Amino acid sequence: MPPARAASLIATCDQWVRAWHRDTAVDGAPGALTLSWTEPADPGPGASGGCLARGLAVDRLCRVYRLRRHEVERLLVGPTRHGVDYARLGPPVRIVGRRPEAEAAPPGDFAPRPRPELLDGTGIAVDADDRLFLADRGRRVIAVLDLWSRRTLRVVPVAGLPMGLTAAGRVVHALVRGPAGLVRLTATRDPEPAELPGGAPAGAEPSRVALLPDGTPVVLWHTPDGAGWLTAAGRAAEPVGGASDIAVDATGAVVVAPCPSPPGAPPAALRRLVPAAGGWTRTLPLDAAGYDGSGIVATGDGRVGYWTAAGFRLAARGRVRYAKDGTCVTYRLDSGQPRNRWGRIILDGCLPPGTDCRVAAVTSDDDFETGLPPAPADPAACEPGPGKTPPLPPDGLAPTGPAVAGAVHRRRDAPTPWWRPAAHDPVDVFEAPVTAPPGRYLWISLRLTGDGSSTPSVRALRVERQAHDLVRRLPAVFAEGLADPSFLDRYLAIFDSLLYDLDQRAARRDVLLDPAATPVEALPWLASFAGLVLDDRWPEAARRRLLAEIVPLYRRRGTAGALTRYLELLLGRAPILVEHFRLRGLAPRPGGDPLTSRRAVVGFGFRLGDTAGTGAAGQGAEAHRFTVVVPQPLSAEQDAAVRHVLDTERPAHTAYELCTVDAGMRAGSGLHVGLTSLVGPTGAMTPLVVGASVATAGTVLGGAGSGLAVEGARLDRTARVG
Repeated sequence: MPPARAASLIATCDQWVRAWHRDTAVDGAPGALTLSWTEPADPGPGASGGCLARGLAVDRLCRVYRLRRHEVERLLVGPTRHGVDYARLGPPVRIVGRRPEAEAAPPGDFAPRPRPELLDGTGIAVDADDRLFLADRGRRVIAVLDLWSRRTLRVVPVAGLPMGLTAAGRVVHALVRGPAGLVRLTATRDPEPAELPGGAPAGAEPSRVALLPDGTPVVLWHTPDGAGWLTAAGRAAEPVGGASDIAVDATGAVVVAPCPSPPGAPPAALRRLVPAAGGWTRTLPLDAAGYDGSGIVATGDGRVGYWTAAGFRLAARGRVRYAKDGTCVTYRLDSGQPRNRWGRIILDGCLPPGTDCRVAAVTSDDDFETGLPPAPADPAACEPGPGKTPPLPPDGLAPTGPAVAGAVHRRRDAPTPWWRPAAHDPVDVFEAPVTAPPGRYLWISLRLTGDGSSTPSVRALRVERQAHDLVRRLPAVFAEGLADPSFLDRYLAIFDSLLYDLDQRAARRDVLLDPAATPVEALPWLASFAGLVLDDRWPEAARRRLLAEIVPLYRRRGTAGALTRYLELLLGRAPILVEHFRLRGLAPRPGGDPLTSRRAVVGFGFRLGDTAGTGAAGQGAEAHRFTVVVPQPLSAEQDAAVRHVLDTERPAHTAYELCTVDAGMRAGSGLHVGLTSLVGPTGAMTPLVVGASVATAGTVLGGAGSGLAVEGARLDRTARVG
């Protein structure tokens, strides 16, 4: 069996930008070779002083909050069971704003505390605990509101004019003008100074702030004429023209929102800048048709949303004009062997309809001191890192333009043993032979062509350093007397491509026994070794984790721990399993009579529940029964999969009850703190289900307050709920 062939690889952004480029670009943080493009023209700063946006924010439930000068609106998004459908939008609802003088306060003791009145809102953010932060330039304060209890937690005065806000977890960064500064604060901690990136032009004032994935602040500055500048620590200031807001998307690129387009102008485009060593480089923009200047925000999945006259929209890939023909010549690849015969060229990329990719190669055994004149990619997603770049080929040696004519063949599978691209990944694998004569050094030329509206994309290039040796395996009579011996090499390469890959898969067949590495098609076959039949309703990652733990789980089959682990593998989080016999005398069992729960005392000797049943009838009602509490909603498919696990893995003589978050929480009947109920991050009051709980002596509901604040309350003899 032949050993694995060594290969030279070009796959990173740093490697692609070291090549010679003509009308080609390097796009994206990991780096992909594409055709060059031109972006739509910048509409300019608009009116004098710029077009600063008020801002948008998104909470944990993907609800959108829009800041206006005197109020905050929440967008009612079309709900789904496991996410948000931004295509189903409802009208915005005002949650913060001035109350008209004629409007009377709601009657009763349940009136919430008055929310702050905004004089001049300039920034908005939501932290990980769903606390809403509002920057009020008119009052020089930052107000913190709890979105669940709908109450004001605190109002933080700042020294200056608060401007942009951005949240990372529970920490919020706030920009301040007059004097310029950057501070960090939380819902419970006072502001503390942070380092403000410098390098902005003289007279510029900070307006907006965002955070890169590594936590580095990025600040948008505005000069008196409205021009925008982008700065970050360790990078030079970048002019961005007219800019109203900034955000960071899932790829780590800084998205810059322009000023609103005037009527009749082309649709606005959101420019994207990737941090590079010492500066910034542009990447493909986003389309923001109808953007009204209210601001942009990164949603939970990393996409960028913006506001239009028709409501909230998600930005799509921008429409740019690509070059129709471009060439890239790689730096020198070294095999280490003179007169070396190179093997196959393997490309990972994507060729949309109307585009094509051609390859050519040139070899040499000579060391050249000078090569092609430098020609950087435009744009380039990064700059070359430290280290010397191998030389380019001499001018005239490497083919460029129409001379690059070698076709590539699309493979049906990957040449790496047992490797498969992700199902949603559009990358394909292409293959071509090296048609150049033997030589130690090799240069590859890639010619990309398109129709102007789309571009081919090459993520990685691999070249085998050794060619096949099938010619030596044939009788000598087949190779003698040939006018062109290379023809036989190219012809046999067709069969070598198949035979070599089969040999490598056979050599690495141990991969099939690894649950984390085996192809998804082989998972049922691997599960049959343990007598396990996989359920296709389980996610692929859950099926792989189950296969890795199935033998230890079989040893504990029928126990509470094994049952909990099965469901944890399926759902991604551990459920709560409550055995009824453990609650006798401590709390009402699920389904019990809530009217017997009259001995609950909050304080010393804390107890929840009713009296345990007496006699055989009471004991029998609780024996061999348990409740499974899943702290998340379940779809119909997930619910069926969970019940299938419970039916097959529980002891046959037991009975169970499945409870999910969808059913809500009942006070007095089956409510167990830490078991069937979880204390959330806030003290928000939730709707009370009348008839499912009993109000006993000493229980106070309501009051002038607005809920129990977890961070500032104690449970003792004098504690009062409400």
